[in-house]
Amino acid sequence: MLATVARAAIADSGAPYDADVVGAIDAVAVVRLFQDSGFPAPFGRQRNLPDALARRIGARPRRLLYGPVGGNSPQMLVNLLMDDIAAGRHDVALIAGCEAIRTQSRAEKAGIELDWSEDSPSDPETLGPETRLVSRHEMAHGIALPVNVYPLFENALAHHYGRDPVAHRQAIGRLMARFTAVAARNPFAQLPVERSAEELITPTDENRYIGYPYTKYLNSNMFVDQAAALLLMSVATADRLGVPLDRRVFLHGSADTHDHILVSSRIDYHSSPAIRIGAAHALAEAGVNVAQLTHIDLYSCFPSAVEIAADAIGLDHDDPRGLTLTGGLPYSGGPGNNYSLHAIAEVAWRCRAQPGSFGFVFANGGYLTKHSFGVWSTTPRPFTRTDPATYQREIDAMPAPTLDERPEGPGRIETFTVVHDRGRPAFAIVIGRLDANGHRFLAQIHDSPEALIDTPAIGRPVTVRPTDTVNLARLA
Repeated sequence: MLATVARAAIADSGAPYDADVVGAIDAVAVVRLFQDSGFPAPFGRQRNLPDALARRIGARPRRLLYGPVGGNSPQMLVNLLMDDIAAGRHDVALIAGCEAIRTQSRAEKAGIELDWSEDSPSDPETLGPETRLVSRHEMAHGIALPVNVYPLFENALAHHYGRDPVAHRQAIGRLMARFTAVAARNPFAQLPVERSAEELITPTDENRYIGYPYTKYLNSNMFVDQAAALLLMSVATADRLGVPLDRRVFLHGSADTHDHILVSSRIDYHSSPAIRIGAAHALAEAGVNVAQLTHIDLYSCFPSAVEIAADAIGLDHDDPRGLTLTGGLPYSGGPGNNYSLHAIAEVAWRCRAQPGSFGFVFANGGYLTKHSFGVWSTTPRPFTRTDPATYQREIDAMPAPTLDERPEGPGRIETFTVVHDRGRPAFAIVIGRLDANGHRFLAQIHDSPEALIDTPAIGRPVTVRPTDTVNLARLA
């Protein structure tokens, strides 16, 4: 899959001789696979995917880079490699990524044994140790799987918008119905089916709750076979290789930021200072504002990611330009770390079709944790990348609430979700504040968690106590 899209990207450059382009590639970067991001690899691992890709297309790069965990990584890798190209450290870089989870899942169910393992003479370069995105305390309370975490943001948003829970579910249904309409027109979508808002939000046997308020149709679709690739090069190299002017798309602005890493350390659960600051920086670097954007793709693993990003960037949820170019992760697909590579490819095509227009990509990693931004256009513009540390300092300086790991006494719900098992309420995850001192706490509710469904719960009083395993809360 990686080789197929790499060859397609090389051909798409329009250069007269593919072999010349392949020979000029001096860096190959591959987006990290799901199986190397903490998920199983039942059919074996590959020691050096960038090397495996380079050998298949006949390239001999001097740099083989394997990206970090995070859905922000495609745009982040672009930002890093564009900086290297602008500084003369590389001439041509190939970035590719894929997932074959659908085939993997079907083979496992059918009892088919496959061998996807592949050795290489060396390990690829990485960008250093992975950031630990979750603490043991969070993990103990169920704050680990994205399907449990993004609903925490969603329920906080309902309260922030002043909506009752039913009205808010209807609003996210309308938002994501527009995404399904885009996916239905996308020839590369895994689920090209247009659905109504009611279909998306109504719990059924097929569309059961996963983590309230999200039904299955509002969750990312893991089970895809999809790949994407980008070819980056300097203008001088493009001239030498004969890349036509009408094939060239330039990165005008970029940014990379992160919110406070741990979910339990966030300033609140309805906003993202890092998205606000990162998007503003990327747009300012490009010299454009939100109104001048034509093509927009916001990372869309869950509806709350779209809403929080739109709010931070200054986009209406029903913006007539649309908030996705692909249909998004639940419907178009592209899960794991690679979705935004598909978004960037779409932006490139659309900018070419409307020369002079601007495209914007927002990529997200973790639990609305790490963010990368790109502003694209066909108009030539020298690329400069500001050190992200210069604007990250403002985010890092924002105070986080104190977390009490062994809370006891009365408190109030700050946000929550009800985790379901096969469509039935299993338990609630609660993030709350103690009445005595305002300290934040994590807890679970095991007694009648369904009492929190479709009823106003943010600010509701609870009593909490620690145990040897988790903190337990009861509705007061």
